[in-house]
Amino acid sequence: MSNLEQELQRNVANFINIDANRKVYTRHYDALRDTIYSTLKSEMPMGKWLCGHKLGGSYGDNLKITKPDEFDLVIYLKFPENDKIIVKKDPRKPGNVTLDMTEVLNILHNQEHNKITFTNLKKIVTANNLLLEDKLQDMISGAFKRALNKMGDKVIVDGRPSKIVYRRCGPAHTVFIDEPNMKYSVDFVPAVRLSAKQNVLGPEQLKYFRNIQYWDAIPKPLKPFQSNNISFRASYYDAEKEMLKDKEKLKSVIKLMKKFRDSKPNMNNIKSYYIKTLLLWQIKSRPATYWKNKKLYEILIDMFDELSKCLAVTGRNGKLLFFWDPNLDMFAAFTQNQRSSMYDCVVAKQYSLMRAAGNLTKDISDNVTCSFSNREERGEPQRRPQNGQAGNGQPAAAVNPPQRRPQNGQAGNGQPAAAVSPAQKQPATNCVIT
Repeated sequence: MSNLEQELQRNVANFINIDANRKVYTRHYDALRDTIYSTLKSEMPMGKWLCGHKLGGSYGDNLKITKPDEFDLVIYLKFPENDKIIVKKDPRKPGNVTLDMTEVLNILHNQEHNKITFTNLKKIVTANNLLLEDKLQDMISGAFKRALNKMGDKVIVDGRPSKIVYRRCGPAHTVFIDEPNMKYSVDFVPAVRLSAKQNVLGPEQLKYFRNIQYWDAIPKPLKPFQSNNISFRASYYDAEKEMLKDKEKLKSVIKLMKKFRDSKPNMNNIKSYYIKTLLLWQIKSRPATYWKNKKLYEILIDMFDELSKCLAVTGRNGKLLFFWDPNLDMFAAFTQNQRSSMYDCVVAKQYSLMRAAGNLTKDISDNVTCSFSNREERGEPQRRPQNGQAGNGQPAAAVNPPQRRPQNGQAGNGQPAAAVSPAQKQPATNCVIT
C-alpha cells in the first residue's frame, strides 16, 4: 500500500505540473509581450519612463498550477531623477507608501531634455507634488489603448493573427487572447521602480531585504475607488523570491494548498498571495532544516494548521499579517460567515491528512486525490448542470473575456485582501489573535 508521501508526490506530478502545456503558451505569450512592450515604448511620455519588465506572480515564482494560461508581467517605470523621490509610509493605509515628487520636479524644471516628463508629471501630482495613483493609471491606460490601436487590436504569431481584448483589472492592464486553440490572459502591472535606500521597512523586515537592489510601488486602486489617491502599494517581490529559494519542499506545499483552494468553491477568497504570505512567516519562524528534513505531508499538515489559526473566529479573530508591514491584516475584510466556512474546510482537510498519514485506505486515498484535483483532471465526467448552475455545481457565469483571480497588487506578486472562521488554537508568529 502506498503511503501519504507517495500519494502527494503523485498528485503534484499528475495534477499540478504545468510543463506539458508550457511551451505552446509561452511561445505565443513571448510574441505578445514583446510586441506590446515595444509599441508602448513609442508612446510618450510612458516610453521615456519604461525601464524593463519581469515575469512576476505565480509563474515568476514557479508556483503556477494547472495550465500556464495566466501571466503577470511587471512593467517597470523609472522617472528621470528617480532617486530623488521622497518615499514615506502612508499613515492611513498600512502596507502602502506615498511618493513625493518635489525634488524630482525641481530638478526637471531646468532640464530642457526632460521637458516632456516635467510637463506630464505636473498633470499627475497634487498641489503638494504627491504622485496620484489614479492619474498615473489613466495616463498608462491611454498609452495602452493607443498602442493596441496601432497594432489593430491583434498580434501576429507564426503568421496567424490573434484578436486582443483590453481591460483594466485592479492595478493591472490586462489583455486577453481568446482563440479556439489558444486562451490566456496577461496582466501588465505597472510598478514605480525604487532603490533599496528608498525603502521604508522596519528593522525586522530589513533582515530579509539584504543584498536586494530594488523594490516597487504599485499604483493599486483603493477599494472602494477613490479619485486623487496618493497611496501606492509597497511590493517586495525580489526579496520574496529570494526568501523562497532553496527551501526544498516549500514550493510543493504552496502548490498543493493552492490546488486545494481551487477544488473547494468556498475557499476562493484565499488569494494566492495569502498562501505565499503564510509561508513567508513560516520561513521566518522555522529553522532552515525544516523544509529539507520534514516530509512533504508533515509540512502540509503543519501549514493547514497555521492557516486554521489565521482563520480563527471564536470570540477573537485570527489574522494574517502582511509580511512587510505587520500593521496590515490581510484577512480583515472577511465576514464571519466566510471565516467559519473556510476554517471548517481547512480543519477538515487537516484532519483527513492526519488520518491518511496513519492509515491510507483506498477511500482516504481517493479523498486526498479529490482535494488536489478536479473532475476533468481525474478523467471523470462533469456533473450535469442543474437550475442554472455550471457543471461544477456553482452558479453559471457568462464572462467574456474570463475574469481572473485577483492578485495582490503586484505582479502580481501582489498583496492583501480578506477571509475566515472559528478556532481556539494558539496563534503562530504570523497569526495574531486580538
